[in-house]
Amino acid sequence: MTPMIGVGEVTVEPGSSFSLSVIGDWQGLLAGYSFSIAFPSSAPIENLVVDVYGTLVGSIEAEYVQEQVNPDEGTIICGVLFDALPPFDGQTVPSLGFPQEIAFLLGEIPSGAQEQEIVFTPQDGFGDPPIMNMFVLGTRSVSVTNLIPGTIEVSIPPVEPVFIRGDVNMDADVDIADVIFHLDYTFLSGPLPICMDAGDANDDGISDISDAISLLYYFFLAGPGPWVPFPDPGIDWTDDSLGCDQGL
Repeated sequence: MTPMIGVGEVTVEPGSSFSLSVIGDWQGLLAGYSFSIAFPSSAPIENLVVDVYGTLVGSIEAEYVQEQVNPDEGTIICGVLFDALPPFDGQTVPSLGFPQEIAFLLGEIPSGAQEQEIVFTPQDGFGDPPIMNMFVLGTRSVSVTNLIPGTIEVSIPPVEPVFIRGDVNMDADVDIADVIFHLDYTFLSGPLPICMDAGDANDDGISDISDAISLLYYFFLAGPGPWVPFPDPGIDWTDDSLGCDQGL
């Protein structure tokens, strides 16, 4: 088995925090490790820190942990020894036969960040003295050459369109013109609304003649008004097959 150090993958929305795992795989009894990782210095990341104590290997309370994050240079280094102080009990972590977390990279993506992929690449030689990607197995240092990059995917969720229910022609008013528009596309092959949800005045999940009738009842016979969002714009809280290609 070839020793491995890699970085995980996570998707984050702007304005949110993240936890990106650093993973390792080895064979034998692990007495310590170090890793050296590069990332773009221009990346929109705030308060980036290294946390080893939230992992299984950190749960045995390593006696030496040294980490350094340099945002200006885009580098992360970390060194861990489980048994560095007397009485030298020989603390080690056995391999599990599959990769496990050896650290977390914690931080925030600020509000206003654009959609992008931020790549974290394990790479030897950052820091002074240079830190290598390596495992300490017993008293033997093993260089890690199987280095796997990982990513933070900054993703902006789609904005759900807002509309006024009953505003079939999408002019921001609910009036008799909406009834005419509805009847025109229902019976005369007129243009469909750009927001079918707005045409579903009675919110039964179907755009049909009953919507025009409910609007007429509301206008002339003091019937109930359309269901929310009405009279102010909003989003559709009803789970149905109608959509809204374009909101107000």
